[in-house]
Amino acid sequence: MSGTAHSSHRQIPAPPARPVSLLAVLVAALLAFAVTGCVTVDGEHTRVAPLDEHEAAQVLAEFDARNNEVYTHRDTDLNARIETGPVGAIDQASLRIMQFTDPQRTREIPEFTHDRPQFWIPRTIGWPKWFAVQNTPSYPNARAMLLVFTKQDPDAPWQAAWGPTLRPGETFPEPYRDAKGHVVEVPADAADLVVAPQDTAGALTAYLTDGRASAGLFADEPTTTEQRRLREEPVQNGFVRQFIDTPAAHFPPLAIRTKGGGALVLFAVTHSMKLTVQPPNVLGEIEPEQQAFLAEPPKKSVTEHRLTGYAAVVPPAGDGQVRLVATMSGLIGAEGE
Repeated sequence: MSGTAHSSHRQIPAPPARPVSLLAVLVAALLAFAVTGCVTVDGEHTRVAPLDEHEAAQVLAEFDARNNEVYTHRDTDLNARIETGPVGAIDQASLRIMQFTDPQRTREIPEFTHDRPQFWIPRTIGWPKWFAVQNTPSYPNARAMLLVFTKQDPDAPWQAAWGPTLRPGETFPEPYRDAKGHVVEVPADAADLVVAPQDTAGALTAYLTDGRASAGLFADEPTTTEQRRLREEPVQNGFVRQFIDTPAAHFPPLAIRTKGGGALVLFAVTHSMKLTVQPPNVLGEIEPEQQAFLAEPPKKSVTEHRLTGYAAVVPPAGDGQVRLVATMSGLIGAEGE
């Protein structure tokens, strides 16, 4: 169809322009952005906080309610919906142990909540999103812990992923906060620290293996010295202990910038120990927790696997040693021979 009119040469007056509503402008702008992909509102390409403190408090309250329900009913399915990462792996194994050692649920697990929360909320690009809650659980003699929640994508639920508890006498470092009060995530390959977050687990396992590699990197403290002592005394009371320490690489580390330029680094390690009896000794009674993972009683050796999550204070490059200030640990498997 042609765009030229042959029936008339008269100029037909254009209709008066109608005012454009603000709503129409906004809709057009949003459509344009959606087509070009330049702006999103879900944090995929824009640095945003995943939620505010009020929403974070709601996530924490809902988690507490569901977590107490998990342990009342020994509900592994519900646990899998509210937890992931190292916390999820440790607690799934813990529930399996409870089902084996207390099948009638005669042991009551007291309910508790995570009290006095201090929220660490970052502004991040892409997924997953996360936030942390420094808190003190409500059970007796509890020490402060850092509970970290993650959200894998816009439609996923918030799940607890990390939960290291402070060692006696330790404190969490003060996180660096920007002008709006948000904490800052440190890249896994950051080169401005004495050890990059992605290398911290490997440095610890290398040190535990022979006591020499990375020996000057870690501060002399009970967490490291006790583990090294056990590895230096492999034969005790008629048994031989063999250790294998490996980074739990399937749980990526999380590093949070601290005041002064360092970082609080969360990472995970699997500590495996094989206990072999030396004749004429016998292996003896196997711990009930280990039995939960064994198909039949072992005769000469038992190997246990423990997953440990660490929170390490990592100073800026050239400015001190790494301190392991908090841990979480649990038996996650065992084999026998």
